[in-house]
Amino acid sequence: MTNKNSSEWRVSSNPVAGKMFYGVYRIRDINDVDHSGNRETRGGWYETREEAERLAETLNEEGK
Repeated sequence: MTNKNSSEWRVSSNPVAGKMFYGVYRIRDINDVDHSGNRETRGGWYETREEAERLAETLNEEGK
């Protein structure tokens, strides 16, 4: 069930040992600050932004 106070799904990036990885997250409560305890993630880490963006788009479409 989607919380009406959740944000849309977004892509984050994280550099690790000189390589960039991408993840998909949303803010659980948009009325609270963005911090790790207020994020919900899906799908693990991806090596390309495009892979993560496809998942975020799919999740956002499912939530409509």
